[in-house]
Amino acid sequence: MAFGVDPAECARRAGQSIQVLFRYYAKFLAEARDHANHLIEESMRRWDGSTETTAGE
Repeated sequence: MAFGVDPAECARRAGQSIQVLFRYYAKFLAEARDHANHLIEESMRRWDGSTETTAGE
């Protein structure tokens, strides 16, 4: 689950099973994953750009 929270604990606190949690929140989880991937890719592009500039100097 996002933010390192244990899905079983989230389900317990919501009074739901893990299956229900993932069934109803699957779209949210996919969007959170896509957002995280975007941030990682952007960071990697910046890193690649900074190492190229440093290497060319």
